[in-house]
Amino acid sequence: METYIFQHVEFEGPGILQKLLESRGHNIHIVKLYAGDPIPHEDDIDFAIMLGGPMSVLDEANYPYFVREKELCRDMIQLGKPLLGICLGAQMIASAFRAAIISAPEKEVGWFPVLWNDCCDKHGTGKGTINALHWHGQMFKIPKEASKLASSEGCENQAFKLGSAIALQFHLEASPESVESMLRNCRDDYASTSGKFIQSEKEIRELSSQYMKEANDFMEMIIDTMLKKL
Repeated sequence: METYIFQHVEFEGPGILQKLLESRGHNIHIVKLYAGDPIPHEDDIDFAIMLGGPMSVLDEANYPYFVREKELCRDMIQLGKPLLGICLGAQMIASAFRAAIISAPEKEVGWFPVLWNDCCDKHGTGKGTINALHWHGQMFKIPKEASKLASSEGCENQAFKLGSAIALQFHLEASPESVESMLRNCRDDYASTSGKFIQSEKEIRELSSQYMKEANDFMEMIIDTMLKKL
């Protein structure tokens, strides 16, 4: 399977995803959008994953490749090919289907519970509550074609399913290395800001050791569910 992972910034990589998918026999292609890598044609892609980043998906003037990325979202779903969006990638899918991207009522930085809707059982993508790593100040509205999957106390829209795509506002793919990279490169998000849903560096590290394994296992389950029909 030809799997393409779209990376928006150098410091926010695929976490556990590359090794996980390689263990399942996928050929992994990392598309470094920040370095000018071209976006391939949807016919060449079996599975697409769009990662996060600190920019806004609305800023097409500074990131013109966002236009093509949104086209790819629509094409993947139209073709019924699996598409996973994480954080910025989730907002990319929402924006591609004309859903608004707005400031979240609360900025979320750190490990907080996500509550999955009752409908998740039929999609095979959810369970009651899981603690996940959040790192965002914007949120998506749910596209009209989509089913809302999850919410949190600080953000009403945390995940949705739209055809062959799943969009997650949070980071189930986090690894110890990716958390450290975020802490180094996004220090202003937690060190210079306060709020009910903003944790300290110490808290994020401690909770990572507590919750990361369950989050990773849940990420694995979501991916296997997305790919089981292929």
